[in-house]
Amino acid sequence: MNLWLILKSSIWCYQKSRLGAIGRGSNISLLTDMRGDRKHIYLGKGTTICKYAALEVDPVDTDSSKIIIGDRTLISSFVILRTYGGTIRIGDSSFINSFSALYGHGDLIIGNGVLIGPQVTIIPVNYGFKDRQIPFREQTPTTKGIIIEDDVWIGAGVTILDGCTIGQGAVIGAGAVVTKSVEPYAIVAGVPAQQISSRE
Repeated sequence: MNLWLILKSSIWCYQKSRLGAIGRGSNISLLTDMRGDRKHIYLGKGTTICKYAALEVDPVDTDSSKIIIGDRTLISSFVILRTYGGTIRIGDSSFINSFSALYGHGDLIIGNGVLIGPQVTIIPVNYGFKDRQIPFREQTPTTKGIIIEDDVWIGAGVTILDGCTIGQGAVIGAGAVVTKSVEPYAIVAGVPAQQISSRE
């Protein structure tokens, strides 16, 4: 066995020992930034986490705070996954492009075959703002959660806000701000996002 295979095997064993689970054939760059409770990060088979990606599981509430990524999914460089007490669940064969930030406050569920472009922000929380005498960060937030169903394409620079469900097969145009749920196979764009066409 040559030196490269020994090194590769050692790295895989090291990564496996510090995570909750890692499937065969998965690859995590040694330059990935993993913080918090790493034992609540679960990877399926053949998944890739590229260098400079950041995965952080909130160590305060480990029962409900997890990152779960399915098989053959690619998390590109500089992607941020932070649970903030919730769960981030990504399905099989999905792709998260560079500089996207996905948060888990009220739970984020992403299906299979989802394509997420660069610089996308998905944030399942909304700060309270009704009481002008209390700072935003001290008001009670809402955490309804976000669901992105299978085979969705989210363009570059999109923002998806709390409480939205993106239906199967939908397309979100680049730069859109999604403030309400999107029907399956709809094509939406704009600020706020509106349906402009349908794949049907």
